[in-house]
Amino acid sequence: MGDLFYLADALIATNDSGQTLPYTSAQITWSPETDLDIPEVVRARLYQMHGEGQISEEAFQALLALAEQGQLRQADLAVHQVRARRGAAQKGDAAIGNALRGIRSRLEQLQQARTGSKKVLADLENRLRELDERIAAKEQAARQVVANDEETARRYLADKVELARSRVRLADQAQALRIDLTRLDDLSVQLEAKVIELESVQARSVTAQVFR
Repeated sequence: MGDLFYLADALIATNDSGQTLPYTSAQITWSPETDLDIPEVVRARLYQMHGEGQISEEAFQALLALAEQGQLRQADLAVHQVRARRGAAQKGDAAIGNALRGIRSRLEQLQQARTGSKKVLADLENRLRELDERIAAKEQAARQVVANDEETARRYLADKVELARSRVRLADQAQALRIDLTRLDDLSVQLEAKVIELESVQARSVTAQVFR
């Protein structure tokens, strides 16, 4: 369960930082007016992109070979930067989808557990009411016969004590189930909040793709 919360929080935080959202052409830093296709400048830019994780090691080596041959331009790097960001956005969308599926599956499990626990609790509460009635009946029976038959009265009272002990054990179980149900409800609320957050992130990602 902790892993689901961690994953959801990480995806939301990453998206809020702007690292996985799709982007517009205004985010591309290449500009023909300001950047020149000087080999040293191109290589420096290439190393920077690699160091920032914008391109893979394989792409870096291939581009570096082109740069060494003087066949790599700033515009080429901008294209690869766009592709890298698109790939990151697609991975981010897939990760959000997986996280949503995981949380929704967990919510279904919690609902099933809650339904089962509520049924058991209802059965326990019915049994407790029956025990209360039997305990009261034993006490009443003892009162009615005590004057004429102390032995029978003592037997009724002994039965009452055993019933009371059973009641205590069942009452403890019922209270434990009530606590479990409260925890299940709290956890469900937290997970539902995470679903809403991730759905919001997902919606923003889709909206951003319209403008890229």
